[in-house]
Amino acid sequence: MSLRGERMKVQLIFAPPQQSPKYGELGQSITPPLGILYLAGYLRRELPEVELSVIDGLKSGYDRTLSAIESFDPDILGISFYTPVALSAYRLINQVKEALPNTFIVAGGPHATALPREVLERSGADVVAIGEGEVTLSELVRMLAAKKLPSHSDYERIDGLAYRSSGRIKKTPPRRFIPDINDIPFPARDLVDLSEYSGWYVHHALPETKMLFSRGCPYHCTFCDAVIWKSSKPWVRLRTPENIVDEIEVLMKEFGVREIMDDSDEFNNSEAHAIAICEEIKRRGVDIPWKTQLRAWPLSEKLVRAMAESGCWYVHLGIESGNPETLRGIQKHITVEQVREACARLKKYDIKILGLFMLFNVWEEDGELRFEDVKKTENTFRFIESLINEKLLDYIGWSVTTPYPGSKLYEIALNHDLIKPRLLNQWDAWITDDAYVMRLPGVDEREMIRMKTLGQILRAKLIVKSRRFGYKDIPFFIQKGLKLLHDEVRSRFANNGR
Repeated sequence: MSLRGERMKVQLIFAPPQQSPKYGELGQSITPPLGILYLAGYLRRELPEVELSVIDGLKSGYDRTLSAIESFDPDILGISFYTPVALSAYRLINQVKEALPNTFIVAGGPHATALPREVLERSGADVVAIGEGEVTLSELVRMLAAKKLPSHSDYERIDGLAYRSSGRIKKTPPRRFIPDINDIPFPARDLVDLSEYSGWYVHHALPETKMLFSRGCPYHCTFCDAVIWKSSKPWVRLRTPENIVDEIEVLMKEFGVREIMDDSDEFNNSEAHAIAICEEIKRRGVDIPWKTQLRAWPLSEKLVRAMAESGCWYVHLGIESGNPETLRGIQKHITVEQVREACARLKKYDIKILGLFMLFNVWEEDGELRFEDVKKTENTFRFIESLINEKLLDYIGWSVTTPYPGSKLYEIALNHDLIKPRLLNQWDAWITDDAYVMRLPGVDEREMIRMKTLGQILRAKLIVKSRRFGYKDIPFFIQKGLKLLHDEVRSRFANNGR
């Protein structure tokens, strides 16, 4: 079956950064890369004769990842990556092509789906897999097993591809989503060492790991870059409660997992489905603490009660801003009043809440640029403090609004020339060199740094107050503290240089 007359070897890589960020900005070692583990699980079922290898480059680092690829010498290399490591992924692809010219390279993931032309122009990847990758990858492997040198007509028979043809870049028709996601095997977690991942820093029990209860999101927030789940329809696919709890039981029995986090976009996409999951957990007597992510609205008391009774004790709540005009502008479709009501409902059942907020949100109205200035961001900060003082919020996530490819925000930023010129298409620098990607008219970057610092200090105080972290989380907190100090020094230096 192999291109070399032996067993075909397929290696799947979550691309590493070229230089590891100094302050843990990419969340290294928190959770395994579910995307490529799903690909591995699907491929193993469809083509069990294939020899599989998985490398989490984010955790292994660039040099070790390259060495592992050269050592394995795959027939097919799949490299998945998101925007902050895109340039590193291109460099890795080009180095692999030089060292292993017969290796067929497939690029995929969020950034490749958003910008397939860039991938083919800036790297030696043979093809780009656009959108959901399980079926596309399995069809590519079958094709390459049958043909040592595939032709362009072979590519044309596989949906969801971008490739080069006679000096041009062509795309095949979009890949349709797998209609029944219960048919997708569980992620091949046995191909990584789960004990090497610390889990989320707020937890009841360890080891903890992530799951996906669903794929997709029905909403259209301007900042969201989840372009993969908008590449086909339906935009939301729900796993059955039975399938979800089956995976929970596998995690507990085979991997010793003691806590899980649902990393789907929103647990409450469908109230009936969410309640059914809670009921299935209780029906089977599965005793495990779990966490999830919610929209602030709609959120009924019936659902919150079911969540608490089934072991849910902590949620991420997407709030983003304390300014009503911002929530309308970024198409969040919630109100500050609904946020308060959701928090109060969750706290009634003693569910801990981490509110997710963004600084300096940006949107358009009738083609005109709108954004949050310092005054509006300070208003969000006051809103957060009021929620904390009223005991409606336990933790916060506090990040600078960033226009990632695939989002409506990215188009807005390009249309209004908001991305700093030296950062245009220089993706790695968005993390390692400059977290403040956009320059907003009339907003001093020193003030942006000051607002981020205030939020990070408050975030740290809430974490310490909670005491819900372990010794494994200490390096994470040290990195965040160093980043805070770095930003403060940078801010003062900027002020001194006026």
